[in-house]
Amino acid sequence: MNQIEINWQGPFTIEETEKLNSDIDFGIYQIYGTHNIFGPNSLLYIGKACDQYFSTRISQHKTWLEKEFSELKIYIGRLGGINFREDEDWTKDIDEAERLLIYYSSPPYNTQNLNDYGQVENTLVLNFGKKNRIPMEVSTFWKKSNFWNKEIWKEYKTIK
Repeated sequence: MNQIEINWQGPFTIEETEKLNSDIDFGIYQIYGTHNIFGPNSLLYIGKACDQYFSTRISQHKTWLEKEFSELKIYIGRLGGINFREDEDWTKDIDEAERLLIYYSSPPYNTQNLNDYGQVENTLVLNFGKKNRIPMEVSTFWKKSNFWNKEIWKEYKTIK
């Protein structure tokens, strides 16, 4: 099983994210604002900063961020744990965490990974810190459960 742990921080303003360009400023981010249907403090978008700092990646959204109805709140999530991850594994973890978080949270401004998270398997994402509205954990186990195979999954019966 691949366990991905994310430590969330925030909220940040757009201006504050412009300073997030150090060697630890990579990972996943969430953008919250007012949505026409969902109302204030709605999760609007989840993205990843993998090959770019948070500052660079978030600034690429400025054209639509500046048109939003209310002040935006941005939360950043840095991946970590007790074991060092090689760059290739770390990049894969960021990608898989983003896919699963989008799939389970369904932010209205995301267009990919809403209906399926792709070829991610045996993965658990744990969210710590200031995670705001995303779940404490998401995984691939729900979708891969034997529950969906009605030929083998049965409800327990009591013996009386």
